[in-house]
Amino acid sequence: MQYFAPVIRSLMLLTVHALAHVSMAQPYVPGQTYFGGGGYIEYRCGDLPLVISVPHGGALVPSDIPDRTCNDPVFAVDANTVELGSAIDSVYATNEGCRPHVVICHLARRKLDANRDLEDGACGDPQAAQAWSDFHAYIESAKEQVIAAAGKGFYLDLHGHGHTVQRLELGYLLYEDELALEDATLNTSTYIDYSSIRALALDNELGISHAALLRGPQALGTRLADRGYPSVPSQQDPIPLPGQPYFTGGYNTLRHSSYQGGSIDGVQMECNFTGVRDNALNRARFADSLRVALNAFLDDHYFGQRPSCAVSVEEVVERPSCSLWPNPSDSFVSVRVQGKGEVLAVEVLDGSGRVVALGDTRSPIDIRSLAPGPYAVHVAGMGGGCSLSSETRLRPNGTESSAKPKESKVGPWDVAKGDECQLSGEVVPLGLLH
Repeated sequence: MQYFAPVIRSLMLLTVHALAHVSMAQPYVPGQTYFGGGGYIEYRCGDLPLVISVPHGGALVPSDIPDRTCNDPVFAVDANTVELGSAIDSVYATNEGCRPHVVICHLARRKLDANRDLEDGACGDPQAAQAWSDFHAYIESAKEQVIAAAGKGFYLDLHGHGHTVQRLELGYLLYEDELALEDATLNTSTYIDYSSIRALALDNELGISHAALLRGPQALGTRLADRGYPSVPSQQDPIPLPGQPYFTGGYNTLRHSSYQGGSIDGVQMECNFTGVRDNALNRARFADSLRVALNAFLDDHYFGQRPSCAVSVEEVVERPSCSLWPNPSDSFVSVRVQGKGEVLAVEVLDGSGRVVALGDTRSPIDIRSLAPGPYAVHVAGMGGGCSLSSETRLRPNGTESSAKPKESKVGPWDVAKGDECQLSGEVVPLGLLH
């Protein structure tokens, strides 16, 4: 059964989108990225019936937005969840040619908590309030597009937890003692109405019960556990044990899931750190397993047999090779794109996403004024993606090595960490910055 209008386009693995504030009233184009006021909220428009939000991974701490002080605010950052959200986006694009809708808050949680209501999330600051409004308006717009294309869909609010038990915690708005209830009780209208998958429990392709959707053989948690990622609730781990901390879901899941009505269900996914968020390779591996699990979940319960989302062979633009040299460097860096005759613009961005150097593929880019550290390099105007030469000349502490530059093409998973330009010192993976 077809559940979205297929979009024919080339795979784009290394692309720069305009860093501009875009009016919420404009139509959004799948594959394009939009930013709210101040550049604090990012929206990557997709074409799948899947919406992902990342509210607590931001790192921006602008001085003109005061730290939140109202109602005992929590400042803890969900480390590497922005990078994880980017990895999920990339693995869909790489493997299927289509993408989820992704909404990211780049403000640090001390400035804005996008998983709280407006009063607690922005604490009365106008700029924080605007960012809060942008975040939720983008999600609402994504949901509207999903409904228009597919009639129903799924929302995932992506978080990270620091609990001792290294497992995924799937929050369906049900407390621990409610998850411990017998199936027959969970299947009553009382608990279905409490649930963030209310619409699915009332109408799903296989006609299975609410309890089975939470922890049966075809539950999302079970699918993830089957792929090596322990999850609660699931068939393998149906309930948190007494004394084990567990996140049930927060404001975003309450607001954007079918708990409030409608046909988009949702879950708050709390990801453990080790093996899921801790490095680029593990993030990419988990992202692919999540993609497979979500595809099976959507096929089983929402749409029946899912059509292929991949671009047909004759429509794929062959991806050129992209090299960065020398890398690391402390003076100039050159970017070359094999098979692209035209001159392409190049941006060098720091860890906060600011453009700190500009150039093009015609000439070396002067980076002598930049402090040592990790930087992202973006190539604009590419119709297709490119693979990255990830290692060239090493200059630890600014000392030139006699090692000959060597190129090594990376696998598809490496798109999750973006393109790195390291200036003197240890190479540190950066998340893909748009």
